[in-house]
Amino acid sequence: MEITSADGTLIILDSGTGIRKHGNDIARKHDSAYDIHLFLSHTHWDHIIGFPFFAPIHQPHAHITIYGPKRANDSLEHTIYGLFQAPYFPLVSSDIKAKLTFVELDEGQLRFSQDNTVHFAPHPHPNGALTYRLDIGGQVITYVTDIEHTKERLVPSVVELSRNADILIHDCHFNEDDLPTHRAWGHSSWEECVQVALKAKVKQLFLFHFSPNYSDNDILDMERLARAKFPKTAAAHQSMTLEIPAT
Repeated sequence: MEITSADGTLIILDSGTGIRKHGNDIARKHDSAYDIHLFLSHTHWDHIIGFPFFAPIHQPHAHITIYGPKRANDSLEHTIYGLFQAPYFPLVSSDIKAKLTFVELDEGQLRFSQDNTVHFAPHPHPNGALTYRLDIGGQVITYVTDIEHTKERLVPSVVELSRNADILIHDCHFNEDDLPTHRAWGHSSWEECVQVALKAKVKQLFLFHFSPNYSDNDILDMERLARAKFPKTAAAHQSMTLEIPAT
């Protein structure tokens, strides 16, 4: 997922397989120094597997700052460089030409460019994950992937970081029928997405991170059911673009 701010700051959320094609587009556009801010919610395979195929890592004029969860038993840098080793990949970390900077996050906030600030907090998922609230020049986007709420209540930090957001992007891995048999998998349903959107009073909700077992029609069904309770809901899809007007 890419966010480009009005001041030109380039932000990417996670690096699954979709980042490969996106990286090709970015590399073609830049022939002089540029920066990328890559925020990783966590380091499970489906959120980092595209990084070795990300074309900007082969450009010496690219500076990529990688933000991700702080872990007690391993560093973010070691995890990412661990993707570049035999027998999993033919390149090694020394083949990376771009400058990489690693920033480990726990809970708090930081200003990562002139007009852009991020608030972050951990949420429940196997091995842990981060919620991000991105204030991009006054527009707020909250990104919550791989999140499991309890039966009794929504995760308070997720609701708080979603408060009055212009856009909430929320994990919708399961439908309501399948979620009860997949507790402890670390995911949510469309019903929980809607509950967060309503409680936090967000302006627009995007469902995403769907189970690969679901068809397009299954996803459209979840979108329809969610819209009945929160009309400003859409199911995210490949190549979707959205412009947030300035306030």
